[in-house]
Formats: sequence, structure tokens, C-alpha cells
Amino acid sequence: MTWRYASGGAIGLACASISLMASCVPVDHATEWQQAGGAFGRATGVETSWTADAEIRPLEPGPDNVVPLDNALDLALANNRALRADLQTIAQAKADLVQAGLLPNPMLTMLLAFPSGGGRSRFEFGLSEDIASLWLIPTRKKAAQGMLRQRMLSFADTAVVLVNDLRSNYYSLQYQVRAVDLQGQNIKLLQDISGIIEARLRAGESSQLDVYFIRGRLLEAQLDQVTLRADEQITRQTLMRLMGVANAVANWKPAPLDVILNVITAPETELVDVALQQRLDAQAAQWELEASLADFQQQKLRLIPTFGLGIGGERPETKGILGRKVLADTARSSLRAGKLTAPEIESRGQRNRERGLIINMLLGPTIQVPLPIFDQNQAQVAKAQARARELQKRLEEVEQRVIEGVRAALIRRHLAEERVRLFEQSLLPQWQANLIVARQAFLAGRESIVTVLLAQETLIRTRLSHAAALRDLETATASLERELSGRIPDTILRPLTTQPTATQPATTSQPGGGDEKASPATQPVQTGKEETDK
Repeated sequence: MTWRYASGGAIGLACASISLMASCVPVDHATEWQQAGGAFGRATGVETSWTADAEIRPLEPGPDNVVPLDNALDLALANNRALRADLQTIAQAKADLVQAGLLPNPMLTMLLAFPSGGGRSRFEFGLSEDIASLWLIPTRKKAAQGMLRQRMLSFADTAVVLVNDLRSNYYSLQYQVRAVDLQGQNIKLLQDISGIIEARLRAGESSQLDVYFIRGRLLEAQLDQVTLRADEQITRQTLMRLMGVANAVANWKPAPLDVILNVITAPETELVDVALQQRLDAQAAQWELEASLADFQQQKLRLIPTFGLGIGGERPETKGILGRKVLADTARSSLRAGKLTAPEIESRGQRNRERGLIINMLLGPTIQVPLPIFDQNQAQVAKAQARARELQKRLEEVEQRVIEGVRAALIRRHLAEERVRLFEQSLLPQWQANLIVARQAFLAGRESIVTVLLAQETLIRTRLSHAAALRDLETATASLERELSGRIPDTILRPLTTQPTATQPATTSQPGGGDEKASPATQPVQTGKEETDK
């Protein structure tokens, strides 16, 4: 509806509303990027910063062509294309926040109508501003701020996931490189054993079954090595993609697998509580819920979604003055007077009085407001309310997944700790002792060299399994830290004791150590002649 009043006082009101809208708000998201980097740093302990114009960094291996884990993490955080794309969502959310705080632009309308019979044209104009934003802006900004916080935390959580993926793949590559080397040693030993057994077969000191058995073990080892090499190449390529250098030369190596053995002493409930407080995706879900609640409040205020206030004016059209026909006017005047009479001529004053009766301009305030008769925004209010309820349940589901994830990751971590402990305390010392006894028996003439080689081959296979256990321990640690959205506190870690408990000679080396001799009285588990005679 539009009302026009012949009042010029509304001009001041229109000018005041225009001055309110004249402010310029810049869109700068550098602060939000820094805050996202801070949340990521607190979660991972990795300091980094992101800029829009950062260049792609090349892969530069260090000495011995080794790329340390820290360098790989730096490259991934700087180069990963998916992470860079997600970084722009923060800039988009910041732009939405700035937009939410702005008044809409005023509307200028104009109409110029030309009369068909000539004369002055009709001119209408209007300048109005929708002032409904004055009561909608606070809730709109609150919703936009919630979405900005959600995007920042969601981005930081994405970076945490990237770090976890890269660490897991890096540990897998460390294991695969070490496994390929150990499997190569195993193949060399099995080839030596195969040659000795074939020589003994020709001398009648062995059976064909022994030859087939060793050949089968050799073929299995060769097949395992081929698989490990292929897995190593695939894992290295995956790491290069995560680091954003997929086209780089894939001849670099990871650092050697070196694990600090610690066990977690904190109870499960304590870690769950820490995760519920620290998880970035849970915090992002909470902020998304806050944004939806603000949107719900905004929809309730939109009973009158627009309220236009402004000024309008109109200049009416006027007919043109027709030209006079002097002879016809003289004839009419003469007939009325009964004699020759000049036509009547208006004076300048009369013409000015007539012109003064013409309305030249209509000016007054305008109001445009929809009447909430049919649409009272009840549908959008119900939709926003349902959205808030949906996000509340999704937040609860995220919390349920956090609890499940922490418990599962803690179980896997304890399992990895136990496997490493068994390898360090029992299996490796046992097979190391068995190798020492086999060597002593060979030197004493009680066993052949085949027994020694088989004992050494078993030790290498155990070391291979031990390397897999170390990889699993590191991977389980990374997974638990991802579930916690933070590093495992040092206060809940204690060193894992690795005192050997298996039956072994009185004098032995640590796993992978030297060749000290054992006491003949000690009887470790035998894997030499008994296994050969099967």
C-alpha cells in the first residue's frame, strides 16, 4: 500500500536513511584463517599458517634422499589442494557475515509518461528503503557468526584428518620399506638353504620332501616381497598426493621406523571426557546448531519481512495551448456583438493566474508494507524449528560417534601395546636365543648348517612381524589422537618395559644384536632339525 502526503519533511528522513547505508565494510578473513590455524595447532601440536597467495612448495628430500615426517606434514599443510579448497569456505562464510550486517540498498523508481495530445509530460519518482533489516540484522548476524565458527572448526578438523591420514600412510611406508629389506634377507637365506638341501639330496642325506618344503617357503617369500614392493609404491604415491606433489619423482625414502614405546595409563572415561571437550567436529556441530537457532529466531521476526519507507513525487502532465484562429475568433465576436468586433485577448496577468492553478509537483513520504493476511511466515518458522531439532540430534550423534571412536581407538592402542610387548619381551628374545643355540650346536657338530639358517630365517620373519606391530602401534596412536583432536598428554603415558621373559641362554643379545654364545645347559625352543625333518 502507498500513501502520498504533500510534505517535504520526509526528505530529511530519506537523507538520514541513506547516510546510514553509506558505510563501507571491508571483507577481510585473515583473522579467521589465523584462528583456524590456532585451533589446528592446539589439536595437533603442529604450528602452521595459511595465506591465499602461498605458492606450491616442491618436494626436497634431505640427506640420503630421506623425507622426514615433519617435512611431509609441512608440505601437506601447505600444498594439499583439498585443504586449500576448504580454506576458501572460511572466506565465503566471512563474506556472508559481512553481508548479514548490511542494510539493503535503497530503491529508486522513475516514470516518464508523454501525453498523446502534446503538452508537458508526467513524471513520477520514488526513493525508498527497506527498514525491516533494522530488526532482522541482529539475528541474521548471529546466524552468520555461527556458520563462520562452524566453517573454521570444520576446516581445522579437516586439517586434523589430513595429518592423521598422512601419518598413518607414512608409518605404513616405513614398515613396507623395512619389510622389503627383511624379506630380501629372508629370500637370500632361503636360497642358501635350498642350495644346501639340494646338495644333501644328491648325497642321499636329505629327502625330496625337504627340497619341496624349502622351495615353497622361498616362493612364498618372493611373492610377499613382490606384494610389499607394490604396496610400497602405492603408499608412496598416496603420500605424494597428500603432500600436494603427486608429479614429483618417487624415489625418496621415509625415515627409519623408530618407535618410542609408551603405554596409556589413563582410564577410558577420562579420555572420552577429553575428546568430548576437544573434538573440533563436535564443536563445529554445536556452532551449526547455534546458527540454526538464530535463524529460527529470525524467521519468527519475519512476520513483516519488508517495510519500505521513503519519499515519492509526481509532476502531472498538462495539455498544450492550442493555437488561435484570428479570422474565426473575429467572426464569432462580431456575430455576438452585431458589428465588427476584435476578438478578446487575455492579459499577461490573466494568463499567469491560470498557470498558477496548475499543480506542478506532488511530494510526500511513501510507506510500503505487506499485510500478513495469507502468509504469516509460519511455514518458514516451522522449517527453521525442524532444522534446529535435526541439528540437535546430529550433534548428539556426533557425540555418540566420538565416544565410540575413542573407545575403539583405545582398544586398538592397547592391543598394539600388548603385541609390541610380546614381541619385545618374548618372541624376539626366544628366537634370538634359538639362533644362538643352533649356532653352538652347529659348531659342536650336532646340527647341520641348515638348522642355523632355518633358525635365522625364523628370526627374520619374527622381526618382520615385529615391524608390523610397531607400525600398528604408531597408527593406533595417530588414530587415538585424531579421536581426541589433540596429542595424547605425556602425563598419562609411561615407558613400556621390555625386559625379556622367555627361556633363553644365560648370555644373549637384545633383539637384533650380536652373536654371543649360550650356556649348553639352557634348552630353548628348537626350530632347526625338527622343522627340517618334517
